[in-house]
Amino acid sequence: MQRPLEGQWAIVTGATSGIGRATALRLAKLGANVAIHYHSQPDAAQGLVAEIESLGCESQCAGGDFRHRDDVFRTIQQLTEMHPLDILVNNAGTLIHRYPMAEMPMEHWDDTLALNLSSIFWAVRAALPFLRDEGRIVNVTSIAAQTGGGPGALAYAAAKGGVISLTRGLAKELAGRGIRVNAIAPGTIATPFHDQHTAPQTLQEVAGRIPLKRLGTADECAHVIAFLVSHESSYVTGEVLTVHGGQGLVW
Repeated sequence: MQRPLEGQWAIVTGATSGIGRATALRLAKLGANVAIHYHSQPDAAQGLVAEIESLGCESQCAGGDFRHRDDVFRTIQQLTEMHPLDILVNNAGTLIHRYPMAEMPMEHWDDTLALNLSSIFWAVRAALPFLRDEGRIVNVTSIAAQTGGGPGALAYAAAKGGVISLTRGLAKELAGRGIRVNAIAPGTIATPFHDQHTAPQTLQEVAGRIPLKRLGTADECAHVIAFLVSHESSYVTGEVLTVHGGQGLVW
């Protein structure tokens, strides 16, 4: 039985852990060949390539620091040089560090916006010549875009807010080619992101305030991304789907 994404090519950025890794594997299980970007974990990337290939799909990887435009263009070109592109998932990004505004180094602001916002613009720009008509792009924003973020996350929240505007603008610009552009906005998801940036006690307290009374999983985000790149969402573009267990609701 043919899998729904059989023979298509996808790129997933920031794919060595968390939502990116889960998404790469989910797309492969649906039949897609998946090229992955990594920043600083080449061994993890090679391991993921092997997992994707074990599912009967092709894969390759390339490394780059997505705070830098040249790295983004080089990486995307390297991952598209052998085949056209059907799906681009812009997942690369992180908080980097928590700073209140008065203590924030200017370089932190620049790096955070470059990694979490500008890199998506650069990746789409680099991928456009290779992206098929009726291709799909999914950007990963955050609930922080709507709430302003937690303590010390001002730069991250501002960047993720920009991702929402960028997603909607791209959806209008690329609609003439049938390219759909959507985003997901995860809430607090149990991934290495929070292992690095959030204290365990804080995570427990946050989980207790979420209506579903638990953190989300990377797989739950990956399933929503898979929906957005599938035929089932063929009339959905410019949308931001929240994946937060009700965390953004007012009670």
